[in-house]
Amino acid sequence: MSMWQGAWHILIYELRKTRWSFLGSLFLALYMAIVMGVLYRFNATDVLAGEYWAIDFVFLTTLPCLGFVLSRSNMSWRNDTNRGKLAEWRTMPITVPQLIWGRMLQIAVMLFPLQIIFFLIQYFLVDGLREAISPGAYLLYGLFWFLYSLGIAATYAIWEYGFTGKTYLVVCVLYCIMFLLISALLSFNGISIVNYVLTGLEDGEWWYLLVGLLISMIGIAISYRSLKHRLETRSF
Repeated sequence: MSMWQGAWHILIYELRKTRWSFLGSLFLALYMAIVMGVLYRFNATDVLAGEYWAIDFVFLTTLPCLGFVLSRSNMSWRNDTNRGKLAEWRTMPITVPQLIWGRMLQIAVMLFPLQIIFFLIQYFLVDGLREAISPGAYLLYGLFWFLYSLGIAATYAIWEYGFTGKTYLVVCVLYCIMFLLISALLSFNGISIVNYVLTGLEDGEWWYLLVGLLISMIGIAISYRSLKHRLETRSF
């Protein structure tokens, strides 16, 4: 069985196993889209006044989380919930690259439909958004955030599969602190990532997509190399 065939089988197995947990992730996407759609108003003056740090923070932290299912076992941080599964898989004719790419595929398959739902709701609920950006530019805007989310979510997988639940929780908290500092510092200087990308793509600055693609490629590359080393040397 080739590497991609093995990764595909792992993807199908995981999707079947977590099909009901997908509803939790769907609820999160709907909740985020509706709440932020009501609270978020597209206004350049508010951006300059530093009003958008919270929107940036939520986008940076939460959108990548849509690549993970919300289940009781996944949220049990006291236990290493993936250890038993990985140990069992390592006794089978499944290679480490197949495990890693199976996880990457699952993240991408989760992210894609949930972010489509999220950004569609945003487009119709956010005050002033439809007037500020064309449908084509908004499609590119959603693609930028999908690429960003894929790259960041891939790095989360390092800690999800490679370490204990407690370590994973601590790292997630550190991620939140890092994104909070980034959002606050940019806001202090009158910069909003969300609005800069939005208006930039509307003005034809497509290089933002290259930034998103770069984040995605770097995140996946780091995740693959780190997980490969970790899973090959980790004692189960």
